[in-house]
Amino acid sequence: MKKQNGFSIKKRVLSIWLVLCFVLSGCGSENRDFLTLDVFAGRANYQGMQEGWYAKLVRDKFNLAFNIIAPNVSGGGNLLFETRLSSGKVGDIVITSLANMKQCLEEDVLADLSPYIEKTQYLKNYIEPIKTMNKALGVEKGIYFIPTAMSTMPVTEPILHGDTLEYGSYLPWAYYKELGYPVIETKEDLLDVLSQMQANHPQTQDGKKVYGFSLFDDWDVEHMSLAAHMVKSYGYAVATQSILTTGDYSKSQRLMEKDSAYYQVLKLYFEANQRGLLDPESGVQSFDTMNAKAQSGQVLYLWWAWMRGYSQDNYHMFIPVSNEPTICEGFSTYGDGYAYAVGKNTQSVKRIVEFLDWMVSPEGLMYYGAGYEGLGYEIVDGKPIYTDFSGAAWENGYELEEEYGGGTYSQGYCQFNDSIVQVKDTNPLLGEPYHSENWSSTIANNRGAVQTEWSKYFGYMSPINYLKENNLLQVQIKGDFVQETESADMVMIRTNCGRLVKEYSWELIFAESEEEFDRLWADLTDLLYQNGYEQIEKADKEIVEKLKQSRENALK
Repeated sequence: MKKQNGFSIKKRVLSIWLVLCFVLSGCGSENRDFLTLDVFAGRANYQGMQEGWYAKLVRDKFNLAFNIIAPNVSGGGNLLFETRLSSGKVGDIVITSLANMKQCLEEDVLADLSPYIEKTQYLKNYIEPIKTMNKALGVEKGIYFIPTAMSTMPVTEPILHGDTLEYGSYLPWAYYKELGYPVIETKEDLLDVLSQMQANHPQTQDGKKVYGFSLFDDWDVEHMSLAAHMVKSYGYAVATQSILTTGDYSKSQRLMEKDSAYYQVLKLYFEANQRGLLDPESGVQSFDTMNAKAQSGQVLYLWWAWMRGYSQDNYHMFIPVSNEPTICEGFSTYGDGYAYAVGKNTQSVKRIVEFLDWMVSPEGLMYYGAGYEGLGYEIVDGKPIYTDFSGAAWENGYELEEEYGGGTYSQGYCQFNDSIVQVKDTNPLLGEPYHSENWSSTIANNRGAVQTEWSKYFGYMSPINYLKENNLLQVQIKGDFVQETESADMVMIRTNCGRLVKEYSWELIFAESEEEFDRLWADLTDLLYQNGYEQIEKADKEIVEKLKQSRENALK
């Protein structure tokens, strides 16, 4: 293990851990049976046993271990959920969409949590939105699920990653600067810039090929997820299975319109492939494989701020790629459309609720969103700040000793990929967000030469300032809307059509010619309407109106 000024990290962590064991309630104080719980985590990008320091922490505090079951890693889509539901048990802890929660309720596989939540210290503070969303899903009595990402922040505020958008268009600043800061207004402009970057830098320093885009299909359900994500840079978001809307729902377009934003992004990826800009392993690689390529400098265009790496060398910065507003999600009182639940037949509902209550506490949220105090961060003058070890550990993959859980520091974070409370919310004990990238100290310390150059060129302190001042940001406001249960026939139509859109999207971007692209789009259109797609469009128009009304209610 790395030493700093002759002082072993191991010794420092040991002292911290001993203090924590006395401070944390329940650490070694209760003689409970050890339990390994299956956690069905719908948005996790890791499958298997939770390991590292978080696993050690939870075992010492609750005598629990987590076996994470991740559909993203098991082929994507909803098949794994449906298979497990048909067996009568999805998981001991279930984290999935509200639509899936509704099926769980219908199949009676979830435990009623109301007798336990009333006795909690932290979860009960969110009882009103919890009850509201349970009622919206048809629960007449009891509490069967807890929404994820519930927030007490204003719904008009965008959820950020530091001083930029969590989702956006990110390009390597050094390469962009090298080209003379070209203005990107059209998709053709973007392809030209990526082509020039690739021509100037065809390989990484270790000889790996560089691509404009590298895709993955782990997150695909009803669409190609990375096409659905990218439309947000062009003024639209996928509001329902068949309809795209602006952030305020004032404008909409059908997904299958030939000039829809979704169509245009597929055409962009197709043209990127024609130019040799698209990673040929796209569609057959996992998120983890793609992310590893991004971290090694093989990918020029990135969609998320958190994917940009930890080094100032060739750092990706937000670059606007259109004249349309970027769509950004806002904070939501009622969560983000996913939820936690507990399996009806699990061995100890009470203990799981105790763990979930701790997850919602300031302490639990700091472990989830910030890391390990004293190792990854410390409190200085009442404010959280990264330690020197943290950045080095993330960048270099330093491993911890087995007595602290082993593995690398970064791998030790909770792998559920969903928190009950939005981690960008403010910790009342510190006056700073739980999420470490949003601390004032992190934002200030991240202002290196690249950020300074960006500010000098664009004329604003940060990307979020640039977007707000130029009216190029639309916050997508979410209310308490939950889609009503549809007939079995309609569910089947949606499933079949979603599968067609997803599969044909991948065929489209890898079409050999524009003629084949046009033919495939026509074939997809015909097949969709032969399979009842017009019924989806009719139902979705009504859903969009309800979403719009829900937005207006949230603003009141």
